[in-house]
Amino acid sequence: MNTTPDATPDSGLPPTAPSPASSPGTDPRAVARALVSSPLPLPTTTRLALLVLVAGAGASFATWWWLVLGQDSWPAAQLACLPAAGGSSDAVLARFTGCVDDVRLAQAAVVLCGPLALLVLALLHRAAGIRLDLWWWRARPDDSSLGDRLTAALADPDGPRPALWVRGRRVGVQARASGTRRRPWIVADSNAFNLPDRQAEAMLRHELTHLRLRDVGRVRLATGAWWILLTAVVLPVGVALLVKPALLGAGLLVRMAIVLLTVRLTLCAVLRAREHDADLGADADPRAPRGAAADHIGSDRPPGLRRRLLRAVGLASHPTPATRLDVLADPARSWGVSPFESLATGLVAGLLFTDLALLVAALMPTRTQLAYTVTGLLTGWAIAGVVTVAWWRAVAVGHRDAAGRRPVQAGALLGLGLLVGSQSSGRAAGDWLRDTRTADGLASELSLVGAPLPQVLALAAVVVIGGALFALWTTSLARAARASVSGPRSAALCTAVLVLSGVLLAVPLGGWFLFARLTAARAVADIRWSVIDSPWWVTGVALSVVGALVPLVWSIPRSAGRTRATGTAAVPGRHGETAVTVSRLRPVPVLALVLSGVLVTAGAGWAAIGGRFVQSSAVQSSTVQSSAVQSSGPRSTPGSAPSAAAPGTDPSAVPSTATGSPDASGDRTVPLDQLPLLPPKEEQTEEFRSDPALVCRYLTIGGTGIWTDPQSRRETAELLGGLDDTVLRAASAVLLRDPTGPVDNEAVIASFLRCDLYFRYHR
Repeated sequence: MNTTPDATPDSGLPPTAPSPASSPGTDPRAVARALVSSPLPLPTTTRLALLVLVAGAGASFATWWWLVLGQDSWPAAQLACLPAAGGSSDAVLARFTGCVDDVRLAQAAVVLCGPLALLVLALLHRAAGIRLDLWWWRARPDDSSLGDRLTAALADPDGPRPALWVRGRRVGVQARASGTRRRPWIVADSNAFNLPDRQAEAMLRHELTHLRLRDVGRVRLATGAWWILLTAVVLPVGVALLVKPALLGAGLLVRMAIVLLTVRLTLCAVLRAREHDADLGADADPRAPRGAAADHIGSDRPPGLRRRLLRAVGLASHPTPATRLDVLADPARSWGVSPFESLATGLVAGLLFTDLALLVAALMPTRTQLAYTVTGLLTGWAIAGVVTVAWWRAVAVGHRDAAGRRPVQAGALLGLGLLVGSQSSGRAAGDWLRDTRTADGLASELSLVGAPLPQVLALAAVVVIGGALFALWTTSLARAARASVSGPRSAALCTAVLVLSGVLLAVPLGGWFLFARLTAARAVADIRWSVIDSPWWVTGVALSVVGALVPLVWSIPRSAGRTRATGTAAVPGRHGETAVTVSRLRPVPVLALVLSGVLVTAGAGWAAIGGRFVQSSAVQSSTVQSSAVQSSGPRSTPGSAPSAAAPGTDPSAVPSTATGSPDASGDRTVPLDQLPLLPPKEEQTEEFRSDPALVCRYLTIGGTGIWTDPQSRRETAELLGGLDDTVLRAASAVLLRDPTGPVDNEAVIASFLRCDLYFRYHR
């Protein structure tokens, strides 16, 4: 937000409709009046959305930590799913998987209670804080002439009049608005009596603007969320990890500190933005004397060392007087898009996606790719609600943050934030499947720390470039739509673009995070390619390309008309009008569209014929080592099935191999000297064939080959049939119906779910 103002659009872009903020010689008070009364959301509102999202993500993870994982994933409910009676094989498998899916869905519902509990506690904090503040400040009702100054500062004398209180301690803050919408009040310091009438009225007018903009209650809720996250989430979890250290402890503590710092920085950005909004609203009051707000701000003391240090690290809750005066002189300055806002939006979106995707997947356990697409849609709307609206505002006022290379740079930071946010989530703290000995669908391996470096760099490059292209698309569409500060269609058009942005981001976001999850799980190449080899991916990317054409198509008729007329256009700027050449096609958007078209064409071709040439990269090992049972946990993710067996289901369900070092493609292999060959069938002892631990370990390290290869599938089915377990015997019967045909999805899912329960509860 503290960027240098510049309302002159970049010369390589078409002119936008003149707005109150970009017309030469416009009175700053008129511009401020237009910005404050605009139907577009104010910067305070969009920054508050950031804080709400990150607080909700942190609360949901803490709820899962305490109420699901801390309760051993509900053993009574899980074990109750084991069938006690027989029946047809299909019925046994359907009852078992359906019951486990219901338990996972209930766990997901409990996790959602975390954000709701945070909201309730924040509301209680707000209600209690109203009266506690009066008690802490020793405030008393005002009975002096200060009430007359408040009357003079009211924009509407016939409107509601806030109650005025005077505090007897913590003197020096001058005044503060508080209370509720129905019962507002202002608490002033006792030294406010000594201020001249002009400054006292300006001070009170500033606080009245806070009440009129309705940011008092929202900011108090945000402050309460910060303290609740600190005292009810971070500190208890930190103490629990310090008292009982775990393998995930260090990584989890670091990530919790990152989330808490993000919340604090976002809260401070909200507090600074609301001061600028209140300054503009107070200065825009037609009853206010000209320059009164600036005189009041200028009378404030220069920031001391402590405030300068806090401002340097982004933790200052109040902007400096110099910054506030700069915004008053150029109100459009406050509608820029700071680099921190773009980076923080990406960071919050990454945190939100990792938690939300696992919860949405609980609703559709066999349709992981669809679940990630739905999560991409929801997260895309969250991103658009912050940065798309911010770029729309910047274009409307002609801010230089929406011109030239600045949007591309901000978009790149948005993509970088997505990558960092995905790895800052508590669920990316380590190998949950190894350290918690569970393959619970809510405990997935998401950390890219140990993944192959080329794949991680490729993921980083894709998300950074994608963020830059999204920023370029958003600003181009805002110019083509002639974004304006006010007008009957300004808010409606911005809302339509926000909805469209979420739709266009759904598949790219969902696909990227699914690729990141597969990379973290070291999935084999054919499983990773199965994400692209699907109608979901082709349809989604094609939709994104069609949406990318909207700014170009929208601007062609107007550009063509202006070009036929004069070939140039006069663009209003801060220093007068500038002659700008209007071109039909701009090279950067066109190159981006061509690149996207190539990707779509390649994806469509791959979906049509590429699947025929996919060779399974899984290690076709039907081997097992008895000692591995004691050293490693299961590597499967239940609630889904291997893509090689059933396209469209969860591609991370089946691991490539046992624990080992990744090769150049990222697949884990098992050295032959560590994994001897499985003895021939005639040499396999009855003890081996009847031990559930050995057979389940064989499933977790066997790779996709034990299901896709007919001979290996027959051997696997015979091993499952030799166990004294109703579910695994039913899976064996289903697999043996047609060993050479398509793999039965239900049998594979049930086998991994049953082995997960065995490893976790030894039953």
